[in-house]
Amino acid sequence: MLEALDYDVYAEAKNCDVVGRKNDALVVVELKNNLNISLVSQGVQRQQLAQSVFLGIPEPKKKNRSFRVKQEILKRLGLGLITVYQSPVRLAAQIIIQPTFEGAINERKRQELLEELEKRSVDPNIGGSTNVPIYTAYREAAIMIANVFAAAGPTNLRDIRAFSGEKADSILARNVYGWFERVERGRYTISEKGLKELEDYDKINSLVRDKPEFKKFCDHLNTKTVISS
Repeated sequence: MLEALDYDVYAEAKNCDVVGRKNDALVVVELKNNLNISLVSQGVQRQQLAQSVFLGIPEPKKKNRSFRVKQEILKRLGLGLITVYQSPVRLAAQIIIQPTFEGAINERKRQELLEELEKRSVDPNIGGSTNVPIYTAYREAAIMIANVFAAAGPTNLRDIRAFSGEKADSILARNVYGWFERVERGRYTISEKGLKELEDYDKINSLVRDKPEFKKFCDHLNTKTVISS
């Protein structure tokens, strides 16, 4: 996400989990699995280095009252919030709260951080997807399986399971979206409805089909089909 905003991105610089730099502008992101007091404390400390400080956490499954109260606390402290969404297809980040801190910066510590960044080349890192709508992880898993059927035709459940995990059993058995058909026991394919509705997810489809492991898997399935025939 930071790369898409034209920042150079660094990891683990002067105790900061992630630093984005664009000219003289700095963004600091502190990461944890939960939005807790330890993470908030780290964020407040990083405000000595930059006014744009975000806390980064996984996308909450439930945004209940407790989570909303925590958001209000972050707003009062001027801290930003980024949630990271993960599905079988991709990672994506969303800015939930923009930082608004306007307090004093410790210029000595900020300069030490800048000097640390100057010593490095830009860190190699894997960027997440951008400009792609957020769907449920369940739907994206179904899209991935539908793409396999569209590319390789009828496929055994055990093969699909090997590629997309144990959730494939539930996705195919429940068939929530009506995208799949059982050809025979333990063997499935995509339905006409699935083929038609799959066209609505062009960006996700591209992410799936561009994965080397997807191409390798489909080639493997097609090879098995040729040999068996």
